[in-house]
Amino acid sequence: MKKAIMFVMTFIAAISLAGCGALGHKNSSNNQSFSKNSLKVKNFQLKITKTTVIPAGETGNEFGKKPIFAVWYPIKNTSGKKITPVAASSVLHAYQPAKSKEKLTAAPLPDEKLAASNKAVIKKNQSVKGSLAWNLYDTKSPIKIHAVKYGTNQKIGVQTYSIK
Repeated sequence: MKKAIMFVMTFIAAISLAGCGALGHKNSSNNQSFSKNSLKVKNFQLKITKTTVIPAGETGNEFGKKPIFAVWYPIKNTSGKKITPVAASSVLHAYQPAKSKEKLTAAPLPDEKLAASNKAVIKKNQSVKGSLAWNLYDTKSPIKIHAVKYGTNQKIGVQTYSIK
């Protein structure tokens, strides 16, 4: 009888411990998200504040042969690790639906004023402005930006941006 009670109690304890993960106790690496222009990943957060298409030859795309889609954002180091504003390029990938299986290629940074700060290491809990750009296939199809977990290719969110 004692063995049966011990077995039942052990079983209940095991089920209770296993249930902790299923009841919403999340590991910090699972709290990564991308929605409403806000990205939260393991070591940093950013908020896309501006998007635009810059035609070839225009300011911000002076030497480009194709139009680019550019985004601007403040990025905050939440970890204390070595983070720069271009860290966003490791987790944000742009696609156009017409060529949705191929990533758009990165374009030179669209904002010369941010060039120096794009290489600066951001201190923990500090923010710096940054920008990214991608070469477009066309100027009519919307852009889809996929965010992936930091250090992986596991998708955490997708946002679609219309070309104006």
